[in-house]
Amino acid sequence: MTKRIFKNIFAVSLGIVVICFVLMTAVLYSYSGELIINQLKEEAVLIENGLKRDGASYLGGINNTANRITIIESDGTVTYDSKINAKDMENHLTRKEIKEAFLYGESATVRYSETLSAQVLYYALKMDNGSVLRISSEQTAVWLLVLRFMQPILVVLIILLILSAVTASCAAKKILKPINELDLENPENNECYEEVAPLLHKISRQNKKIKNQLSELKRTQYEFGLITDNMSEGLIVIDENTEVLSYNKSAMKLLNAQLSEANKSVLSLNRSLGFRNAVELSLKGQHNEQSIILGEKHYNIIANPVFHNEKVTGAILIIFDSTEKESREQLRREFTSNVSHELKTPLTTIYGVSDMLSAGMVKPEDVSGFAMNIRNETGRLIELIDDIINLSMLDEGSYEVETEEIDLYSLADIIVERLNDIAAERNITLKLSGEHIKIKGVIRIVDEIFHNLVDNAIKYNKDGGKVKITVTDSENNAKIVVEDTGIGIPLEYQNRVFERFYRVDKSHSKKIGGTGLGLSIVKHAVMCHGGNIELESREGEGTKITVSLPITQN
Repeated sequence: MTKRIFKNIFAVSLGIVVICFVLMTAVLYSYSGELIINQLKEEAVLIENGLKRDGASYLGGINNTANRITIIESDGTVTYDSKINAKDMENHLTRKEIKEAFLYGESATVRYSETLSAQVLYYALKMDNGSVLRISSEQTAVWLLVLRFMQPILVVLIILLILSAVTASCAAKKILKPINELDLENPENNECYEEVAPLLHKISRQNKKIKNQLSELKRTQYEFGLITDNMSEGLIVIDENTEVLSYNKSAMKLLNAQLSEANKSVLSLNRSLGFRNAVELSLKGQHNEQSIILGEKHYNIIANPVFHNEKVTGAILIIFDSTEKESREQLRREFTSNVSHELKTPLTTIYGVSDMLSAGMVKPEDVSGFAMNIRNETGRLIELIDDIINLSMLDEGSYEVETEEIDLYSLADIIVERLNDIAAERNITLKLSGEHIKIKGVIRIVDEIFHNLVDNAIKYNKDGGKVKITVTDSENNAKIVVEDTGIGIPLEYQNRVFERFYRVDKSHSKKIGGTGLGLSIVKHAVMCHGGNIELESREGEGTKITVSLPITQN
């Protein structure tokens, strides 16, 4: 503060000194210019008198002048010049000082001379013989005259600057002494300048505000700690040297590690390549995502650099469990593999049969049998593709969404009628019971639910078995129960039967056909209507599937 006040006072003093110096220089320059013009005027008068007395020969005897002498006739022709050959000079009638001299008898001016390539002071005098005598001096002569006065002026200025510096230093210390002695803890108890009183009041208010803010900051920090400690994701904040600045409990739990007092580097928590890459790339200023595997668990790490003034000062690492995501990805890969397999089987059969037909290797009487094979496999292929499309639409929510009132009992009756012939081929009895219950839903999706449940109950039933379909009202939910007396599902496989293409007994499923997507479609269709599905089954005794759908649909 003392230096700043000193600089300001000294700067003002220096500014005043500089302004005085500039003004004095300007005054001296103006005065010197007038002085030289007067000298030129006196010299012109002397030369005119010499010319009157001695004629042109007088000019040859002038050797003691540094000024340039020029004589110009009334037509502008230069007849004499002391510096340049007059014959080489152009007409001077248009020159300002010459024109004014012819008009007013004399003229003094300052202008740039193209002949001398310099700024020149001119004095022109009209002589009695009608010609003009011009005396000129380069402007450097003015500055030389000014410089003669500068030495004493500069001495005075230096003395003034020294006095200004001393005065400014003393004034700054005296001004700041009472301010430096202020008690800022109790600002309102100080006695100081009246001008400082508002500042002291403001400091007092700021002290109270800061105390409140610190209290609020502690509370916020406490709340932040509670939130981060209860996060399921791990959070680690590090500096540019990889040292841990902050972390939550989940981070240590997920990494199954503990930070030691001796080594606070985040790299001590996990040595895997993915973890190291996350740290190193983020400290290079790159946002990145990495994956690591710890035992049977999959974790994703999102690393973000922290910048301050465009420089990386640390990074934030967020760790979350992606095991479920990886499981879903595995299911997707299995689904893709199963789809490829299921599509390849009928296509291979179709290709083989058609190849034999095209090669003429089939007897005429066997053509109809081969054509039937093509037809059956094509139908199986179409059925598979339809199921895949339906399942995909249910997954993406892109199924038609126009809802209507559906009588579940009537729809079940239609399904029974539709599948009755297939059941009769194996002497399986279909029995429908219950009541007429109406819900709001998508007719095609609900039709898929009934069809796939009853179709599966027939396919996996025993010859001469029974399938019972019941539609009832249970606590504002429509309950659909499809129960069969079939082969049943072993307990260890029951939690997987709703997976796509999953089959408990692949050899049996191959005999009865189907795509392996029926129950998966049912599960998604029920979820689409906000319902739930339950399965009960005993191996060798049969299976019971219960679907609950809300009666009121938005």
